Amino acid sequence: MQEDKDSFFTKQFDNWEHFEEQFIIWCNHYHEPVNIKRSSMKYNEKTMNGLFDRFRYEHVKYVCHHSGRARRNIKDGSRPNQESARIDCEFFFKIKHDTDINKIIFTKIKNLKHNHPIDERIYKNYSFIRNKELKGNQEVHDLCKTLITANASTYNNRKLLNKKFDINLTRKDINNFKQKIKFNLVGNRTDAELLQVWIDEILNENPNNSIQIKLNEDGNLECLYIQTMQMKAWLEKYPNILHLDSTIKVNIENYQLYICMAQNANLKGVPVSYCLMNSGNKDNLEFFYAAMRDLNDLQKTQVIMVDKDLTNIDILQHFFDKARILLCVFHVLKYLKSRVHELRIPLTNRMNIMKNIRRLLYDNDQMSAIYLKEVKTESEGTDFYQYFETNWLSCCEMWQTKHRKNLFNFDTDTNNHLERFNRTLKDHILPKMHISECVVKLILAVEDARTEEMNTYISLKQKICDSNDSTLVQRFGSQLINKAIDLLRKQNDELK
Repeated sequence: MQEDKDSFFTKQFDNWEHFEEQFIIWCNHYHEPVNIKRSSMKYNEKTMNGLFDRFRYEHVKYVCHHSGRARRNIKDGSRPNQESARIDCEFFFKIKHDTDINKIIFTKIKNLKHNHPIDERIYKNYSFIRNKELKGNQEVHDLCKTLITANASTYNNRKLLNKKFDINLTRKDINNFKQKIKFNLVGNRTDAELLQVWIDEILNENPNNSIQIKLNEDGNLECLYIQTMQMKAWLEKYPNILHLDSTIKVNIENYQLYICMAQNANLKGVPVSYCLMNSGNKDNLEFFYAAMRDLNDLQKTQVIMVDKDLTNIDILQHFFDKARILLCVFHVLKYLKSRVHELRIPLTNRMNIMKNIRRLLYDNDQMSAIYLKEVKTESEGTDFYQYFETNWLSCCEMWQTKHRKNLFNFDTDTNNHLERFNRTLKDHILPKMHISECVVKLILAVEDARTEEMNTYISLKQKICDSNDSTLVQRFGSQLINKAIDLLRKQNDELK
C-alpha cells in the first residue's frame, strides 16, 4: 500500500494539466490534505502572463494543510475561538519543468511523512475538501443554488445534499456559498442584471457620465471604467497632480478597485476616475488609461504619484507622456524597510542602513556620497547594496525629494490622500458586497466628496477674515497658488 502510494512521486507528466489531474486522484484515494504553498505565484500568473508562461513550471512547492509553526490567534480583534490548522507538519514536495526532456517531474527534495493521522473520515471534514466537492460537481452546485434561490433553510439544504450526493456540508459552508454565488435574492435578479440597471441609471442621469466595459472571451466582466460628470470636472479643473493606486476587498467577486485622484483647491483628495478589474495585468491597465485618455485631456497633468509597480509605471509613461512619474515616499521606505529587515546582520547595522537611506531621501547632493558609503559599509556580507544600486539608485529621480523642487506637486510626496480615501471607502463598502452594490457606494462617495467641497467653500465665504486664523490663510494661499499655476500654464502655451 505504502509503495503504491510513494510510486506517484516517480512519475513524469506531459504538462501541468496532466499533473493536476493525477494529483487530485492521488489525494482523494490516499486522503492526503495537501495544497499548493501560498505564495505570489497565482498573482504573478495573472499579472505577467507573457513572462510567467516561460517559467511557469520552474518550481512549485506543495505542503500539508497543517504545515507551519503551531500558533493560535489570540490578538485583540480576532474572532472568538478562532484557531489555526498549523501543527508544524513537515510534509512537502516540489515539482519542476525539466527542459531537457520537456516533462513535469518531482525534485529529489521532499518529505512524505505527516505528524498527524490521515484517513477518509478526517479527510472529508476538511473545509477546503468540502468546498471542492461543492464547486467541482456541477449537479451539486446547481442544486444548492436552486435551494438557496427557493429560500430553503440551511438545515434542509444540507440534509438534501447529504442524502443525494453523500456530501457532509456544514452550516457555515452553505452560508459562505450563499454569499459567494453571484445571485441577489432581492427582486430575483442576478448581480449582472442589477449591475446593468445601475449602469443604465448612471448614464440616464447625465449623458456626460461615462461607463466603459471590457469583457473576456467567455463574456465575463474584466474591467468596468466609471467616470461621472463631476469627476470629469474635477480632473479638468485640477489636472496638475494625480494619485494612482489600487485597493482590494471591496466586493465579494475579488475585483481590484483602481482609483485616480486629484487634489482640489483645499488640497483635499477627490476621485476623478474608477476602474474595477479582475486583475491588474498589462491589458487591463492599458484599458483603464486608454479610457481616461479618450474621455479627458491628460496633456495638462504634470505629476503622477504611484507606488513602485514596474508594470504600471511603464504603461503610465505611454499615456501620460508629458507628466513626471514620482514614487510615493511612504511606499519607498516601506519596501526598503522590509528588504533591510530580511538581512542577516546585526540590528544596529540594519538601523544604520535605514537611517542613511532616509538621509539620502531628503539630501540635496551635498552628502549623498557619504550616505551611500555608509549603506555599503553597513551591509557588507550581503547583496543589499547591489540590489539598492540596481533597483533604486537607477531611478533616484523618482523618489529623492531634490528632484521635485521645480514641480507643481503642492509639496505632496506621498499617496496619503488616496490612502485616506480608501480607508473612508472601506467604512462603507464591505468585502461581502457584490459589484453592483460596490458601484452604488462608489458613486455615493463622489457625491460625499462634492458635498464636502461645497460646504468648505460656503464656510470660507461666510467666515470673517482673521489674521490669526492660520487655516484660512493656508487655504487662501492654496487658491492663489492654483490661480498662479493657471496663469503660468496659459503663458507657457502662448510661448510655444
